[in-house]
Amino acid sequence: MQQLLFTVIFSEMVLILVLSFKTPLRKLVIMSLDRVKRGRGPVVIKTVAGTVFVMLISCLYSMVNIQKRWIDEGSVNPTDQALMGKHLLEATLMDWNVLDLAFCYVDTVDWHIVKYHVSEL
Repeated sequence: MQQLLFTVIFSEMVLILVLSFKTPLRKLVIMSLDRVKRGRGPVVIKTVAGTVFVMLISCLYSMVNIQKRWIDEGSVNPTDQALMGKHLLEATLMDWNVLDLAFCYVDTVDWHIVKYHVSEL
């Protein structure tokens, strides 16, 4: 799971770098992003964001259970520490990706509003 989340974050970094500099690849990426914003793109974004959000809640629930176990036992188990670190890393990466997907959806809505206002004039 962590490898997938890190891959998503690194691909977002590459996308930001491509969009930052004026290269021929930039125009291709912008055209591809415009095509994604049309059609089923927003539905896919909502579905993926919802799925990742449910996984985030599950991860946070596991972290709370481990924390309660620490309080009840009074001592810290090394296995629980490793699991807590794993869940914390996954929760952080999923939170980052959910926020990115939410901003992508907001950008899509903004794009449709601008398109509507331009066509209205």
